[in-house]
Amino acid sequence: MRVYELGFILKPDLPEQEAQESLESVKRVLASGGASVDKVDDWGKRPLAYRVHGFWSGHYIFIQYSTNGDRSLNRELERRLRVSDHVIKYMVIRIDEDLKRLAKAQARRAKRQPVLDAKAAARAAEAEKAKAKAPGKPEPELPSPAPGEPGPAEAAAAEESSAEPAAAEASAPAAEE
Repeated sequence: MRVYELGFILKPDLPEQEAQESLESVKRVLASGGASVDKVDDWGKRPLAYRVHGFWSGHYIFIQYSTNGDRSLNRELERRLRVSDHVIKYMVIRIDEDLKRLAKAQARRAKRQPVLDAKAAARAAEAEKAKAKAPGKPEPELPSPAPGEPGPAEAAAAEESSAEPAAAEASAPAAEE
């Protein structure tokens, strides 16, 4: 079974009733050819990227349908769209290959998902173990000094250097006695 998507653009000045009649005529052609209509999307009037047959906008309609693979249906459908006065653009695209590729990718992803979940759980467990082994609370950071003031390390060094001469002076008189 082959799946196709037909997109066609109708003239923007076409009344809504005639647009629906065009859609129904396309559905009748598909039904007479043995195709089943899976989905119909009527987007309404939208601007075109460039001018087509003097129009800057159009009425967009998309139909997804399935058929047994008979290409004569697509040829007949395209012939009718080509000669229609209401249609300014159309395109038929076979999408079953894309759907198969998508299903295959989803199956691979589903098969791989338990492995990915197990790896994520193992990483989370390792992170918890690392947290448990870590020593107590980390020491808080000291605030940074204001501009022009010495930092904590510089202040401690300055205190030690001023304390050394005083200690030397204190020990010097004791040596004289």
